[in-house]
Amino acid sequence: MSADPNTFTDSLYPAGCLVDAPDAFTPSPPANLPQPAAPITPYAGRPRPPETGLRLLPLDSFVWGGAARPDGVRRGRTRGDHCLIRVTAGVMRIILPSGAVDHGAGSVIFVPAGTAFAADPQPGVAGQALLMQRDMGRRLALPNRIVVGSGASDAFSADIAALAMRGRDPIASATAACRLELIAATLHRLSARPEPAGPALPGQDSRALVEAYCELAGREMGRGRTIADLAEALGTTAGGLDMACRRQRGCSALDLIYKLRVERAVALLPDRTRSLAQIAEDLGFTGTAHLNRVMMALAGRPAEAFRAHA
Repeated sequence: MSADPNTFTDSLYPAGCLVDAPDAFTPSPPANLPQPAAPITPYAGRPRPPETGLRLLPLDSFVWGGAARPDGVRRGRTRGDHCLIRVTAGVMRIILPSGAVDHGAGSVIFVPAGTAFAADPQPGVAGQALLMQRDMGRRLALPNRIVVGSGASDAFSADIAALAMRGRDPIASATAACRLELIAATLHRLSARPEPAGPALPGQDSRALVEAYCELAGREMGRGRTIADLAEALGTTAGGLDMACRRQRGCSALDLIYKLRVERAVALLPDRTRSLAQIAEDLGFTGTAHLNRVMMALAGRPAEAFRAHA
């Protein structure tokens, strides 16, 4: 049978050949055929993927710490992530081993991973708690100590709030890494900001106030008194007391309490009739391990070394 000249088959027209027919088929060019390349955004210029390992909580629901002590103060616990707190209204109470401090509206508190603390939001508090995985601290060069400051701009809160939207807002997702870097830069500025001199404490001489504070703190040592409690008993605020201690002793009210505890510990440790655990409890430490850490930091030797040389 003769072939129809209007019909093409594999035998007559190999694949890829063109035929001079009205209904001829033109195959697509091979995929590897050189063609003008579409513009590609350089990798460095692309938006980075959304940050993972971030959690943003409303401040009134951020409660952290162990069971309360007999005096009602919550015990501190160590967190494995970095915690950034921004108070926009009300009071947030942060409890460290040395005592509790109330932070009001406008306060920024950064607690690095591995720090033992407790957080006790007071009625009416508002703001955010941003939790970041530990490895972010190395990449962002976050401060390695507690930072407490105030006066951060509204943009700071906006950056924190935008991080919560990164899963729903493409723009917030694309800018998450940039916002984290801005937050880290703000924390470094706050940590480097010098303490304002401020006006003289009304009706009080700062030297007399610090002397009264040392006497009262020594008398109440081990009873769970917070810095806010001591300040109130002395007729001032925690902030005013802290300012007076920095002026007169060159350290914060918190650091001064630690120094007083170490001085008392050095005097008590030679008495072998009292155990280390008992001495730690009497001086307001959370336990023997806490006593040893503070002794090493301020005295250069663990508590047991002062007993061995007695």
